[in-house]
Amino acid sequence: MLERLQENWRRAFRESLESALAAGIAWWIGTLVFGPEHTPLFAAVAAVVSLAPGLPSHSRQALGLLLGVVVGIVVGEAALALAGEVQPPVMALAVFAAIMLAIAFEVQPIIGIQAGVSAVIVLVEGQGESSYARVIDALIGGGVALAFSQVLLTPDPFGILRKEGAKLMRAADTLHEALCRCRDGKSGRDEVESALRDMDRAAMSLDEQLEYVGRIAQRTFRGRLYKARIEARTEQWRVCSKRLRLSLSDVAHTMLAREGSEDDGSKLDEAARWVEAGQSLSQGKDDRFHSVTQAEDEGVWK
Repeated sequence: MLERLQENWRRAFRESLESALAAGIAWWIGTLVFGPEHTPLFAAVAAVVSLAPGLPSHSRQALGLLLGVVVGIVVGEAALALAGEVQPPVMALAVFAAIMLAIAFEVQPIIGIQAGVSAVIVLVEGQGESSYARVIDALIGGGVALAFSQVLLTPDPFGILRKEGAKLMRAADTLHEALCRCRDGKSGRDEVESALRDMDRAAMSLDEQLEYVGRIAQRTFRGRLYKARIEARTEQWRVCSKRLRLSLSDVAHTMLAREGSEDDGSKLDEAARWVEAGQSLSQGKDDRFHSVTQAEDEGVWK
């Protein structure tokens, strides 16, 4: 349970820090634009919502949020102008209208959510704040969020791949050694089972990060600059991970079932080659990977 908690914190730390910094900067810019008497609520809210941890795309979130904010503000101001005061039916109708208008542009959760929330905030705050100031606040927060996600704090995709790939290589190497010892009668099933679970977890973590890195390449300014290199390295890791899991898992399952075969040795040798290839990739090099794939394509080790 403690490990799970630490893992959740580790994954969310960078994005949480980005969100907090962006909220503070957006608030500061809002006070510079309008003066200290203005409360830049929408600026801080837009930055936080756009950069919250776990989102598939911060840039799409920011753009969807801006659209939702504008629609919600317009509907809220219209409701205030027509009703004069906030009553429960007015609140309900305004939120419904804001959400329906917002999702007419695109069915993205943040658009409808932010439109409804913005309408509520406008109705609660009343007409003391102008619609112009609210829209500018939202643009400030969304702009800061886009700057953070697209340029300033865009994660290093190659660093992510090296880090997650190195974890998989360590787990695979540990499993490989456990299988070799088990084959020689020097280790038991428990050690193999534990090492197999660790490798599976590391492989799933790498798969998640490969998807994340793919989104960085497609949806960020810095990522698009290196898109070809990112996609090439991502594909190399997919191949390496797949071949490792196939060879090691097959041997592990046959040994655990006490059905060892003569082919186990060749599969362990194959896994050892892919471990070396992955270790090379985790160091930012791909020469060993290319030599392994080329040799297998030519049937050298078959």
